[in-house]
Amino acid sequence: MKLTATRILLALSLFIIGCSKPHPSVRLSPEALQQARLDWNLKTLVTDYQKFGNSRAAWDGPATRALTEFAQMRAGTADSDEPGSEIISTNCSAAIDAGCKDPMVRYLYIKFSMSQTNSPQAFLDAFTDDQDDLQNSDYSPIRKFYVSLRSFQQFTYTHGYGKNVDYTVGIQMMNDARTDLVATLNDKTTPPEEVYDACNEYLYVLPGDIQQFHNYYDPIEGPLLANWPDEPTSWLLKGKAFDLMAWIYRGQGAADLVSKDGWKGFKDSLAVEEKALNRAWKLNPTDARIADQMIGVALGLEKARDQMELWFKRAMDNDPNDYTACKSKLNYLDAHWYGSVQDMLDFGRECVQNTNWGGTVPLILVDAHYRIYNMFIDPSERSNYWQRPDVWADVSSAYERYLHDHPDDLQQIAYYANYADDAQQWNKLNQLIPKVSPNYYSLFGGADEFQRLAQVAKERADQR
Repeated sequence: MKLTATRILLALSLFIIGCSKPHPSVRLSPEALQQARLDWNLKTLVTDYQKFGNSRAAWDGPATRALTEFAQMRAGTADSDEPGSEIISTNCSAAIDAGCKDPMVRYLYIKFSMSQTNSPQAFLDAFTDDQDDLQNSDYSPIRKFYVSLRSFQQFTYTHGYGKNVDYTVGIQMMNDARTDLVATLNDKTTPPEEVYDACNEYLYVLPGDIQQFHNYYDPIEGPLLANWPDEPTSWLLKGKAFDLMAWIYRGQGAADLVSKDGWKGFKDSLAVEEKALNRAWKLNPTDARIADQMIGVALGLEKARDQMELWFKRAMDNDPNDYTACKSKLNYLDAHWYGSVQDMLDFGRECVQNTNWGGTVPLILVDAHYRIYNMFIDPSERSNYWQRPDVWADVSSAYERYLHDHPDDLQQIAYYANYADDAQQWNKLNQLIPKVSPNYYSLFGGADEFQRLAQVAKERADQR
């Protein structure tokens, strides 16, 4: 077959691109990147199942549907109104009921189908058995990584961090996760956001001992920066890692309890973080996550307020719904750091009043009051705090603004009702009670206590 001139030029351009090897995120549109992420997830889920999994005609249909839906969920390509979790749950259950013992399908079954009435130990046993099978399979390292990570998370949820816990099994889970993550990072076909998601989750389960943190982090930094040097999220991840190390050095106690070595480790780690984040920002000055981290650096390195405000503005310019940036600024303005109670309240009220900001940003005002509430030591001041008219005015303004835009957020409706109870705002509580989902009765002490509260609110209507 003869190549047309157009095809020859296309072939040559692709050859040149391949030789120069720019990162995919540099040359692909967001839509193309999303498609590449979907293709990669389908390859490591559906194709791997077909090649290496427990494939049988009796359950291939539902198993493939579950794996495909999960791939679309990971890539963000599923329709917004598509009940992805339900689709995965239903099809995993059908496959398992038909006799499927594939470890990847079982992993999804545990995550999406296994009854929440099971004990934590039952979930741990299920994850542990599945991890053993998946580790012995030919599925891609990224799939083994996530089951090892989830197994470890379930292990700590089940057993905690007590001194009497035998951590042999948990350590092996983390060792497996580290091995599989390194293998994933050495696969240059891995989409950048998959690299970021995996590494980001991994960082936040690493131990709070600095030597152990290095033992688990150092092996991933090498391939991360060697194989993804021009990806801004690689430097963002390094920044996050050194931020975690900084606070391990410092600890969470009062400043006068921090040792000289602790302060040195804290400042040195933050300096490394700042350098990494500056590099990330230079590569991509539109990623609000980088600016979010820089606000924390401004706090740790005692930067002047204008430096914090610079990064806050950059974050909000890129993402007007950036709750993380607002929470970081609130932390900077905390009376325990560089602000005051009035600074916190002024900023919280700005979060409600600024119509350019949205999402959960208005609820920062509630966060500000919760911080102030926790400053009080006197029990009487605490017990009466939410009943103060000025406090309730702020709380109600924040929730009314938020729920105007998100009227179906059942979790926040329940929280609002909880605050109305604390404030003894019976009329508002009566309005909210019919909207509180039974899934959130636990916030009120259970179903019986919620029904008792509903009766009290009804009896006291119009009292405030």
